[in-house]
Amino acid sequence: MNLSEHDRVITVARGIEEDEEGSNKPDLKKRKQTKMKKLMLAAAVAAVATGAFAICGDPVDTPTGAQVYRITFSGKTTTGKPGADTANLCGDPTEGCVVRIPAKLKIEGWIVLCDPACGTLLDSFNAPNFQAFWQTKPYKADIPDGAIAWDLVNIIGKKAKDAEAAGKFTGTVTYTEQVTWALADVQFAGFGKSVNKGGAWARFSSFSGNFANAPVASWYIKKDVCEQTHPYDPCTLTVNCDEAPNTVAFGKWAMKYDSAASKKMSKNSANLPSHPSYATVQAL
Repeated sequence: MNLSEHDRVITVARGIEEDEEGSNKPDLKKRKQTKMKKLMLAAAVAAVATGAFAICGDPVDTPTGAQVYRITFSGKTTTGKPGADTANLCGDPTEGCVVRIPAKLKIEGWIVLCDPACGTLLDSFNAPNFQAFWQTKPYKADIPDGAIAWDLVNIIGKKAKDAEAAGKFTGTVTYTEQVTWALADVQFAGFGKSVNKGGAWARFSSFSGNFANAPVASWYIKKDVCEQTHPYDPCTLTVNCDEAPNTVAFGKWAMKYDSAASKKMSKNSANLPSHPSYATVQAL
């Protein structure tokens, strides 16, 4: 129990007793005041019983609140178009050759910050308490080690209501135990909006911007077939099966505060934000 909450219960209760003992027939104004104090007492008791700022993470002496931010990377990358040589099985991705073609890319995820402080804003974002990332396009897959290294998170603007952020996303898109797609230092940047209370930062409402990277060669995945993609030989315009150079990944990046998930997570850390069953939740 939080001592300050306990004191608040006792103080309100004593005030009610004094009001009721002071007169057998209190006037209308006095009655309203007593009724209001009784309502305050009920709220205070409920806060003590359930935790006014319930725990985010493991139980602590001073319960904290949670901030949940949903993150998306939506854009373009490549996959493969099956050709004559597509007999490679996912369990042994050593042979096979498919031509590389443009494809949609979408990576989703979220981070949970427990009681982030305005004095250590960047550190709070670089040390989330929970996080999860997964890919939905061009194929559904877990990113069990997905993480963001934030380079900067600043409050800007004429009235301190704007924000800027930049960083790098790194993770391993895992199609099978043998077939993975490494995303290293996917650079992103953008502007956002800051929500301030009491003359200090309280949270961010949203961010949006762009991302770009040149990750390792992409994959063509279909049922039990996994093929690394290849470009054309510029001199013969035939698929160059001897080389699988890096490809591209680019598009729009966004981050949005999830109010409903934040409230649920603040009440109980078991109320994790929604995510697909194949996605790994990292408790850090």
